[in-house]
Amino acid sequence: MLTRIEIDGFKSFADFSLDLPPFLVVLGPNASGKSNLFDAIQLLRRLVEAPSLGEAFAQSRGEFGELFRRRGDGQIVDKMSFTVEVLVDPSVVDQFGAEVEIRHTRLRYHLEIVRRYGADGFVRPFVLREEVTPIRAGEDLWARRHGVSPSFRDRFLRYRRKSALLTTMLDERKRPLFLIAAEKRGGQRVLPALAAEATVLSSIASAGESALLYALRKEISSWRFLQLDPAALRMPSSMHQRGARLDPNGANLAMVLQRILATTRDEYGSALDEIAADMAQVVRGFAGIEIEENTAREQYEVYLRTRDEGRVSARVASDGTLRMLALLAALYDPEHPGLIWFEEPENGIYPQRLRELVQRLRKLVAEPSLDVGEETTLPQLIMSSHSPLLLLTLRREDIIVMDWVTAPDDVPEVASRISRARQLISSEPSSVEQKNVGNVVTEPERLAYSAITAEEARQLLETAT
Repeated sequence: MLTRIEIDGFKSFADFSLDLPPFLVVLGPNASGKSNLFDAIQLLRRLVEAPSLGEAFAQSRGEFGELFRRRGDGQIVDKMSFTVEVLVDPSVVDQFGAEVEIRHTRLRYHLEIVRRYGADGFVRPFVLREEVTPIRAGEDLWARRHGVSPSFRDRFLRYRRKSALLTTMLDERKRPLFLIAAEKRGGQRVLPALAAEATVLSSIASAGESALLYALRKEISSWRFLQLDPAALRMPSSMHQRGARLDPNGANLAMVLQRILATTRDEYGSALDEIAADMAQVVRGFAGIEIEENTAREQYEVYLRTRDEGRVSARVASDGTLRMLALLAALYDPEHPGLIWFEEPENGIYPQRLRELVQRLRKLVAEPSLDVGEETTLPQLIMSSHSPLLLLTLRREDIIVMDWVTAPDDVPEVASRISRARQLISSEPSSVEQKNVGNVVTEPERLAYSAITAEEARQLLETAT
């Protein structure tokens, strides 16, 4: 689970930070930075997966130089950095089948990338700094903010590590080095960092090398970004495809639904029945989901049952129905829990049904303040939207609003337009909101800059559209 992200120097972000609950809707007009936030988190995932920085950047939207922030004077910064705080699973299984218990589940990962000339004379990305540090119990603001239940704490929170796992330091000749600490008593690994063209995390291939670093890499690699294509959702899936999670465009939906059916079925039904029940709350007349095995073509095909039309193929289902089905399948998938980012849930959904859909989705994510069982996983859902209707649907703490602001830059007499995330507040600050912050500035003064009321947010969204 991703609990906090900090971004500096990527596209429209400068000293940006955002705390992320298990469920969050990112509202904002077009070109407010919602897609840039999506791209930043997606780039970080690729940076810890790809064998080289160049390969990770090559898959981004835009040219390499365009991914670095442009200041108000037109100059492009040379460095970008990402910091994330995560909650990793208390046990992990690596690609060789080894299962390891994780002794510390709250970790902070910091990565700095610089663009400079390489030995070949071309500008390329290099790792400037990479660090992994444990978040200790006393400094875990996320756990305190969410008031975690005793059962959630026992199931997911471990605080047994005190020292850093990965640091960047200088040797006696002032050359940068990566220092990978041993998790148990023993030696440590040292890697040269002068011209690092890959992250250290991308090189951790098994839990045997470092259980905590592997758990961190696996957590970040598990993040999914759904940009569902109705044409892909309508396609059948090969019977020979096994174990894969839902593709970003939804191309293997039939196979995922079949696997969910097979792995969750018992005498009471399966998770497919729960998906159908959620669908029925939003799609009028929806009655069920069927997966048909077409043995002649060796493929799975999706059929939907409705009270009015009976059994219909996914090939003729509406775009909105298929998008909803795919999102629910991703959330219910027991083999691939974790963060899901979904753009514009309102597409293809009648406005009067959008409220019910979002409320159903809200109930499917992990809630740290509630009791959990031994089988509980950590699903997390972030959705981006520009629909004002969601302001009337969700709690204030489930929403942040993004827009642009002109702020002083780190160069004298230069101001730049940057993206910011604004907290949604009531029209009149409560007594809690009026408290002093560090006896330096009052909360209302801070809120005047960084917060926004629901009415102001509605006007922002409607004016932009």
